[in-house]
Amino acid sequence: MVVKKNPGKTFEDNLQESIKQSNEKIFFSRIKDTYIPPDLRQKVRVTKNDYDCMMFARSHLFTLELKSTKEDRFSFDESIIKQHQIDKLLEATTYENVISGFIMNFREPTNKVFFVPIKEFIDYQYIAKNQIKDHKYKAKINKSSIPIAICEEIGIEIKGFKKKVNWHYHISDFITEAINTYRSKV
Repeated sequence: MVVKKNPGKTFEDNLQESIKQSNEKIFFSRIKDTYIPPDLRQKVRVTKNDYDCMMFARSHLFTLELKSTKEDRFSFDESIIKQHQIDKLLEATTYENVISGFIMNFREPTNKVFFVPIKEFIDYQYIAKNQIKDHKYKAKINKSSIPIAICEEIGIEIKGFKKKVNWHYHISDFITEAINTYRSKV
């Protein structure tokens, strides 16, 4: 019996492999999730991960939460984007040379990936949830999610290409753009 891998985990693996294959030296650490069987979840307490991974390159630390969906948006629902992750990503930005945010993978139809810095995410979420009419966004505001069109406006696209099966992402280009864009804003 072949067990099909969760597409979100495949995305995480592809991103990690792209970092390994980069021409520059990048430290990458993925924080493993603890699996608790469903029948024990009410009885066992496990600490929650602050975010999925950390990456260190060019004297900058990136704290990152990775998300993947087949939809054209990510819901703000606590089951998708957890408040403690938002809080921890924001806390990390209080340190010098730390860039924090979400890497959002929109698998269908074209597998677009965006880095959305945590401060931009929080600003958008506040405006969306409170239905503030006066805002800077060109795309439609959705009070319960962040759509791909908003990610295109406020984020950095991490370009990539499909090999035979897996994707390869241009991590060095992303690092350059993120440092140039956010080092003075964090």
